[in-house]
Amino acid sequence: MEYTELSAYDLPAGTVTSWTPRADAGRWQQDPRDLSPGHEAHLRDSEPGSWIGSVLRVPGPYEPEPLRRAIHAWVSRHEVLRTTVTQDDGSGWRRVTAPAEAVTIRDLVVGDLTAAQVGALLPSLLADVSPTAWPHCVMASVLPEPGSPGDDGFVLAFGADHSVMDAYSQLLWFEEIVSLYDAARRGVPDAELRALEVGSHVDFSAEDRKLAMTLAADGEPVRRWLDFLGPDAAFPRYGTGITRPAADAAEAARPQASRSYWLATVDQTDDLSARSRARGASAQSGVLAAFAHAARRVHGLDRLRFVLPMHTRYAPQHAAAVGWYVGLCPVDLDLSGVDPVLRDVDAGQDDPARVVDGNALADAIERVHAAVSASKPLVRYSFARIAELGGITDGPHFAVSYVDTRFVPGAERWSTWAARTLRSPAYGTDELYLWFLRTHDGLNVSTRYPDTPEAHAAMDALVEELRTCFRAFGSAGLREAVA
Repeated sequence: MEYTELSAYDLPAGTVTSWTPRADAGRWQQDPRDLSPGHEAHLRDSEPGSWIGSVLRVPGPYEPEPLRRAIHAWVSRHEVLRTTVTQDDGSGWRRVTAPAEAVTIRDLVVGDLTAAQVGALLPSLLADVSPTAWPHCVMASVLPEPGSPGDDGFVLAFGADHSVMDAYSQLLWFEEIVSLYDAARRGVPDAELRALEVGSHVDFSAEDRKLAMTLAADGEPVRRWLDFLGPDAAFPRYGTGITRPAADAAEAARPQASRSYWLATVDQTDDLSARSRARGASAQSGVLAAFAHAARRVHGLDRLRFVLPMHTRYAPQHAAAVGWYVGLCPVDLDLSGVDPVLRDVDAGQDDPARVVDGNALADAIERVHAAVSASKPLVRYSFARIAELGGITDGPHFAVSYVDTRFVPGAERWSTWAARTLRSPAYGTDELYLWFLRTHDGLNVSTRYPDTPEAHAAMDALVEELRTCFRAFGSAGLREAVA
């Protein structure tokens, strides 16, 4: 599993079909449930052409009618995919929702295209979503040419607006859509396909707003965020100059680099996870500690200040729901006084050996765990509301995410399906984002950053240092320095 742009996916030549939800104008109903502050901020700040999604190779024959029924069942199950907003006489936004029986799925055969044409067309089809126009999620399929590699199945992808989708929803889609398609091909009735007892993100949004409106400008959540951002209320950057404000419109419009790297094997990741648990922490703390040490060794950074996105799926009914369940955790990590995790020791050869310093690693893990735990209570409060109360107009420039995907339904089959989560291209020079994914195949990191020689060199050095660190773990045999 990797998280990349669609341009990094091996799309085949073949017949492209778009799949678009439709609903009669007269079937939309006024919905009294409030929008979350984050949804309203997204309506205000989102950029055209911004989307997230997923793609996989569906095994088995391509049958258009069962696929239509599967897509319809998915949209029916998740209320957030059947809701949208309307402008209320210029004074704000109101929600409207369509019942499942009012929705149909329209297919349009675009044509038989070359692989290059498919690669150019699909991103534009999936980018045809916005926060203000329904549908907020569309799909496209590619049926490979007969006799070509992969012609025993077909490619299916979707693109969605962030107002209805988060990373976990992207991951849940793989198993759900394949299972629905298989059931539809077996002739399972529509009512049974649609049946899924799952919470609604629309309900969650209304509750999120209620909680957000209890915040006060002089309350602790706002104060702690302002303390993290400093006197200028500005989000921190990585600290080496690889990200900076765009000098002009041309730089602001420059596409960012998007790269994915495999860092560690399953055994190596499991080893670090076990060591983290032994210190009362999680694998997330171990991975972030390894990253912090790589930043220290390569760029001399004793202190890292970044935003850590974390899920807000606190209620069991929302565990399998599609929606945007994400809050922000401000992390201030100080590793000053902690020796680097990797040390050079005399191994009796011409070149010194690189080994793990167990004490330094344990200290770093504990510091990460403490830093995240200290700010984790802030995740449940809407940052959009906090920004409004605190007069914060800046947005994150340095974000690090960690997701353990191994227990998502169907994860063990993702490699067979060539499954991948997707993001749209981003632009500018002032962001560094890293997404660490723990999978059944090991540890992967996806990155996006300014497309400059300095940024490329910095990221290459960081990744190589991380790989060097992880090579000291797992089946390769752990050699540990004695402090």
